[in-house]
Amino acid sequence: MAFQLENVSDFIAVNELALPAIVGLDGWHKPKLQPLLVSLRIKTSVGLAGSTDHLIHSINYGTVCKKALEIVQKTQFVSLEHLAETLAAKVLGDELRGQWVYIKVEQPKTLLRADSAALEIVRRKDGVQETQDKVYIKNLRIATIIGINDCERLERQQVIVSLTLYKPSAQIESAKTNGHVQEKSFVPVYDAKKISDAVVNFVEASDYGTIEALVTGIARVACIDCGVESITVRAEKPSALALARSSEVEVTRHKSYFAASTVSGEESGGEYRTAFIAFGSNLGDKFVLIRDALAELNRRGIRVIRTSSLYESKPMYVEDQDLFLNGVCQVQTKLAPMELLRELQAIENHFGRVKLIDKGPRNIDLDILLYGTQVVNEPDLIIPHASMLEREFVLRPLCDIAADLPHPQTSTTFASHLSSLPGESTVYPRVLLSPSIPSLQPTSETRPTHVMAIINLTPDSFSDGGIHTTPNVEDTVSKAVKAGVSIVDLGGMSTRPNAAEISEAEEINRVIPAIKAIRSSSDPAVKKVTISIDTFRASVAREAVNAGADIINDISGGVLDPEMIKTAIELDVPIMLMHMRGTPQTMGSQANYPDGVIETVGRELEERLDAALKAGVKRWKIILDPGLGFAKTTEHNLEILRNFAKLRARKGLVGIPWLIGPSRKKFIGEITGVPDASQRQWGTGAAVTASVAGGVDIIRVHDIDEMTKVAKMADAIWRN
Repeated sequence: MAFQLENVSDFIAVNELALPAIVGLDGWHKPKLQPLLVSLRIKTSVGLAGSTDHLIHSINYGTVCKKALEIVQKTQFVSLEHLAETLAAKVLGDELRGQWVYIKVEQPKTLLRADSAALEIVRRKDGVQETQDKVYIKNLRIATIIGINDCERLERQQVIVSLTLYKPSAQIESAKTNGHVQEKSFVPVYDAKKISDAVVNFVEASDYGTIEALVTGIARVACIDCGVESITVRAEKPSALALARSSEVEVTRHKSYFAASTVSGEESGGEYRTAFIAFGSNLGDKFVLIRDALAELNRRGIRVIRTSSLYESKPMYVEDQDLFLNGVCQVQTKLAPMELLRELQAIENHFGRVKLIDKGPRNIDLDILLYGTQVVNEPDLIIPHASMLEREFVLRPLCDIAADLPHPQTSTTFASHLSSLPGESTVYPRVLLSPSIPSLQPTSETRPTHVMAIINLTPDSFSDGGIHTTPNVEDTVSKAVKAGVSIVDLGGMSTRPNAAEISEAEEINRVIPAIKAIRSSSDPAVKKVTISIDTFRASVAREAVNAGADIINDISGGVLDPEMIKTAIELDVPIMLMHMRGTPQTMGSQANYPDGVIETVGRELEERLDAALKAGVKRWKIILDPGLGFAKTTEHNLEILRNFAKLRARKGLVGIPWLIGPSRKKFIGEITGVPDASQRQWGTGAAVTASVAGGVDIIRVHDIDEMTKVAKMADAIWRN
């Protein structure tokens, strides 16, 4: 039987093998022999050795140790990368015949302030990279001023900082011949000594009140000053608690988290400043007014670089008025605080705001919450905003984009301030889809599940190819709307596994006539139905929206066409971002989730969400999709359905609505034993119910009449 990595869970391991070697420079900048601890974990099958009790049928860990010792005795390594790659090549070479290896190389003596530096890699013989390489800096001991109590401000105390640096993902390119790594540069991507020195210097000079602010500052130094792409920072405070060994805070940050508030000197001339502006409306078309006000900010040179979700809230002071929509945006501006205030007031006047009573109704309201770390106390302007810490409708959207930012005066993060507000939440996120669906309310416990009807205008879709055409689409939509469907999803190219690509022109020719037929229908219910265009091509999305579509549904999450996100921003329409790896032709080979499918899908969707927000997509115009069946096995799909609530609850994804499309998928056929996709209604119904129980907002289905009834019943059970 051929060895299949995905079907093997046996390992042999060598733990902390002590090897003396020359690797780069030691703590005194000299190329001296120094101790190393090498751990190897090799994936193999021990079945035959286990049944015969003959070691010849397994990889001999004694031989692995011997070969590792031989390598370090005859080679002077320029870096840990050089050593780790050489060991990996030996394990995966013809002599040892390994297929998968995990290697961790630790240098206990290379950093003067830390316990050790280490490198961790996973390599496969087939060249697939499963995980990011990681560099560790363990237990940097640093003395600094930290604490919110007066006594803590008088004397330095020790903090213990540990870092995990995630290297940029890239295909492993080192050529291997007979277990030897051929010529290649092994200059480390991250210089552990340089980074540890930068962190030590930063912490020693800091005087934060909270560990939360300290770890965020360390992450910023690593990402912005040292060029680290992604980092986990853990800081312990041994003196904080009398009855505990230490208190600890850990954060993980990508460089994009800080990029929005960091402008290069060339780009800004050193003049741009970051500010946070709260906005709200409770008169007229609130969504449109907020959209236009943010556009006016950009038009006047106040660059909106990130937005929160929109939140609906009851009036707080003058209660006899309509509900508010509130949000927060992060901006970059060259205006001084007072100049910025005058410009915001001018924008309010531009939209005809008339202030009849204090804290009364308004069509648009713009307030400066923060201006960098500055404190302003003028008769007309107080920064930080004087009332922001008592207002959930300000703190909650602010925490969407700056949860770990410390308040300039309290030194406490805004997330901590939000969590300390008394009582239950009184604000709810709202997502605008279309005129016929005013908004989604992803945190409401009584919200209805919207049903999206799949209408594939393709001859080769896996279960309904050739059924739907332009001549019958109006009748199809009419039946769907009568059954309870609120969204129809039109697709012009199949994205089933291994589906053939068609030209953009052909895809456009399939969907545009159908959209026009729906929009010109004599049936008012058909004419106003919300239309989603299922495509990963920006040109198709643009043509579809111009013809009358309301939403872009991109299975690639904006990855396959780099123009897609920009197009969604220009068209100002909601976009559905699905989790997928590779393409429909290659995704089957990329269903690898060593950290767990929920953790990995959540993390990768957070990255896609962050990229979209950074590009300028408004947070309230994004819907997420975990991508059942796309680069996922049957067990992966089941794990997502079982733990969908955990996925929704991830810190970076809270408040975003979700779509799930389990309809007639292959995994349902495998479990129920139904090979004909069109006959998988029963299994689909169970998956729909699980999705509703987990908190889905939109269900994408083929079997309209049956699944609208399933969704209604599931709503009655799970949504009160």
